[in-house]
Amino acid sequence: MRIIQSLQLLACFTCILLSSQLSAQNGWTTCGATAGTLSGNTSSVFEMDTTPAAVFVNTPGPISTVPTTEFVVILQDSMASDTLGNAIIATSIDGRVSPASLGLSAGDTFYIASFSYDIQQIKLAVEGILKNSVPFFGTCCSILDSQAPFPGICDSLNAAGINDSSDVNNINDLLVFLSAFNGGGSVSLRGLNAVLVGINAQIGTLSNIGCTNGVSEICYAADSSETSHERYAVTTATSLFELEDASSLQVAVQPNPFVDYISTGILAEQSGSHTIRVLDATGRTVYQTIKELNSGAQTIGLNLGNLPAGLYYLQVMDHKNVATQKIIKR
Repeated sequence: MRIIQSLQLLACFTCILLSSQLSAQNGWTTCGATAGTLSGNTSSVFEMDTTPAAVFVNTPGPISTVPTTEFVVILQDSMASDTLGNAIIATSIDGRVSPASLGLSAGDTFYIASFSYDIQQIKLAVEGILKNSVPFFGTCCSILDSQAPFPGICDSLNAAGINDSSDVNNINDLLVFLSAFNGGGSVSLRGLNAVLVGINAQIGTLSNIGCTNGVSEICYAADSSETSHERYAVTTATSLFELEDASSLQVAVQPNPFVDYISTGILAEQSGSHTIRVLDATGRTVYQTIKELNSGAQTIGLNLGNLPAGLYYLQVMDHKNVATQKIIKR
């Protein structure tokens, strides 16, 4: 009788998912966790460059509850299939993203947002759903197919290469798992939360009938505020250079003014070591690095987020030439 009542509760999965779209606008955490927030800065990045690792303003936690933190890449002006926001187009272990590898080009804008969770919970739940059975009722997969609003959850997982817990190792695998519960298609960060709210509303039932290996709630934390996600606008290196003398050392910067991250276009006269340094308004060196550059045009990304706001001078030097560009830190 208890199992029958549990399965009747599971049948409400559809209404839970629909109602979760509203609750997703409020709490984006479970299990007493705190979402990590990023800088909210806007920076430019060249197509072939890679963004710097994400830096937290407020770290997620506690580690004992959400020990795994990774990042999602959200493309601006791209409505997800769930119609709840911009689509998540990729994931990243540390927030580093190469626009070219994602098929992005000049004019595209994307966001980096953190997502914290306990991957061991996902492994246990996946293993139980795919492998366990309920006496007299059959496999957990068949139970889900008969009750869930989107049948074929296990088939979708298998088709995506998830056959047991060993196939779940990062946030991309988590998205595949959640997509199976959402009927497939692209998902937004708000939609991701909505699916988790719906699953958590019913996972206790799944746990009671032995389908999640004891996992009664999936713990996670996600920042719902777009203003604290790191934002990048993709640009091209060619727009930085107006070549007057191809034999001279030249430097150009974008964006300028900047907040944290700048893309430094350098036209090197010859290959070899080049010193890149930043001077403050008094002439004091506040940043310096040495790069091995090839002759011709190239792009170097610099993270100057630790500098106070103000006027600076970026200098690039080879063994005989110095190129200087005034830059402003907001």
